[in-house]
Amino acid sequence: MGRDVVGYVTSQRHEGEWHNFQCKQLLARLSETAAFVELGKIFMHAANGAYTLPGAYYFVSPRGVVRNVQAFIAHPERFRQAFVDRWDTVIAPRLVDNATVPLSQEIRAAIAAFDFTRVYSFDAVRLVEDPFAKPVLVHWFNDDPGPAPVGVTPADLQREEAVYVGQLVDLYAQRSGETFSGPHAVLQHEDWGPHLRNQRTRFFEAAEFDRYYRDSTPADYLVTFKEELYHGVADIFADNHKDGLERVTKVLAQAASVLPSGVLGRHARVQVKQGACHHFANEGRWAWKR
Repeated sequence: MGRDVVGYVTSQRHEGEWHNFQCKQLLARLSETAAFVELGKIFMHAANGAYTLPGAYYFVSPRGVVRNVQAFIAHPERFRQAFVDRWDTVIAPRLVDNATVPLSQEIRAAIAAFDFTRVYSFDAVRLVEDPFAKPVLVHWFNDDPGPAPVGVTPADLQREEAVYVGQLVDLYAQRSGETFSGPHAVLQHEDWGPHLRNQRTRFFEAAEFDRYYRDSTPADYLVTFKEELYHGVADIFADNHKDGLERVTKVLAQAASVLPSGVLGRHARVQVKQGACHHFANEGRWAWKR
């Protein structure tokens, strides 16, 4: 019924707003006649009550659409009038095999009600440049998503880092015999302040790494990266250590040398791998303070 790919905007599906993607595997640009016929199918079926009019309509063709179709898309009201003018000669004989579909009042009403400002054209170049296509390109064509941006460490402590930071504060107290009222007191300490700042830098480097590759690669890539990193350091974590801070130091040293496979492994900086270990503590996979 003129629908190749449908995107439902709401849970009401075809009874709410939906978008239609008409996809063509063509070696040439989508022709003017084909564009009118394909969109004409939508008006015919909507007029017959098969579904409501789509909120947006996309022509998807590897080489795009011909220039005249581009011009119609750029002039929505001209496009609307052209459907009325060309229905009998161009569209009606091509909608149904061995039949001619007249321009009924219901079809006229559908053409009048449709929002022609929301007709678009996608070609292959535009599709591959869409950031949401990146995971597909990485998976099927071995495209390189590139390095993640450098993480930015907030000056103020954030709720998202509270768990591992709290564990480190306890470890500083354990090692030094001092009592700290909290992470702010540690940050003011001559010895432990720089150490904690380094850990926060690593944590937010890993957080930015996660955000970037969560959007630019298939979901299992990040899972695999973390699993390989975890198993690369798990035995060091489980070893006997004189105290918790030594465990942190040795685990982070080992993490720096782990080389996970795949594109994420190639782009993982040392501080990202070390920061991921703090994420393990933050998420409850292990605890720095045991």
